[in-house]
Amino acid sequence: MISIIVAVAANNAIGRGNRLLWHLSQDLKYFKEVTTGHPVVMGRKTYESIGRPLPGRRNIVLTRSGKLENVQIKNPATTTLEAISGIEEFLKLAQEAPQEEFFILGGGELYRTMLPYADKLYITHIEATVEDADTFFPQIEPEIWSLERCSQRYSDQENNLEFRFALYTRK
Repeated sequence: MISIIVAVAANNAIGRGNRLLWHLSQDLKYFKEVTTGHPVVMGRKTYESIGRPLPGRRNIVLTRSGKLENVQIKNPATTTLEAISGIEEFLKLAQEAPQEEFFILGGGELYRTMLPYADKLYITHIEATVEDADTFFPQIEPEIWSLERCSQRYSDQENNLEFRFALYTRK
């Protein structure tokens, strides 16, 4: 199963300068809770912006070369890191492990490419518009996606933002 997890502004903005637009501790806790123990898939630039493999997960990085340089893993018993060279290789990997839920973490190009293959969308809807963003998430089409659940509205006082956690499944 292929799932996408992302935090999206009201105008579908998700990033600027290869960085997230906000740092919401509750969203980061939700992200960790949902993805820990599952394989996570990201593009090379997203991996480099994180700066390390995410603990407690199988980290899969898509790179054109299929290689990563100078990688150190603190706890190899619970965290793995592998580089693969393309979408086809990842899709084969996902097909060979249908019981696994693979989480796509970004960036924008990978989200656009993987959306047609996704079974679920874990979306944090941020109730704000970001005018100077340079990376956007594709529109969620109601003909394709069904809203399964949506949380109450949460408020982050530090960032003066409100948000909700939503889960969409493919119809």
